[in-house]
Amino acid sequence: MKPSDSELLSDFVARNLAREIETGEFSPGERLSEEAIARRFGVSRGPVREAIRQLAREELVVLRPRRGAVIPTLTPTEVAEMYEVRAALYAASVRLVARRVGRGEIPAGELERYVSLRQRLVEMAEDPTTTARDFAQVTQAISAFTVEWCGNRRLQESLGKMTRQTYRYYSELACGNLAHRKVITRLGGVMYAAILAGEAELASALAWRIVEANREAVLAQLESAPPGDAAAKGRGS
Repeated sequence: MKPSDSELLSDFVARNLAREIETGEFSPGERLSEEAIARRFGVSRGPVREAIRQLAREELVVLRPRRGAVIPTLTPTEVAEMYEVRAALYAASVRLVARRVGRGEIPAGELERYVSLRQRLVEMAEDPTTTARDFAQVTQAISAFTVEWCGNRRLQESLGKMTRQTYRYYSELACGNLAHRKVITRLGGVMYAAILAGEAELASALAWRIVEANREAVLAQLESAPPGDAAAKGRGS
């Protein structure tokens, strides 16, 4: 990995660390080592410190006395609140996408991509060897499609910020439950049909229920996991 000619080293490090946080490379509570990051990116610790300050401003990390930068750990109440907000935002984005489909505003090639993602998820839900991470990656790709094509910039920014934080980690945690995967795949199938039929209100209601199901699954996993074992449950196969 190398920065572009016009990119500051701090921006380069911040951009890549943000991507890794978003994709779940770091777990909640994990400390970011300035020294290790500097070695990995081949830079001095100065740009790393500035990159971490950028991430803190975006609430991707928190700065702790004597510990430095740490990936935020949410309490069960905070997790529940995050999912409640996401349910409302995601339902709104799905409603807008379904309306745009009904008006023929989304290119056929993009709808084919959506169909392909949906089929991939169905196959993975029936395969017990699929890891939680791989399953969550496809569910997030489906969500990203609706956000991308909802046509509302403010909605895109709000959902994007939430996803850039630790949402992926908790998504993987929910997807560690095989029965839950089948539940959201079934609900997603009905939502998928409603979107393609342009039935906006039905699609929106189903989107809200899918996020609520994810919330319930995450809280159940957090409640049952012994201290320190949440990450293992989230990345199980």
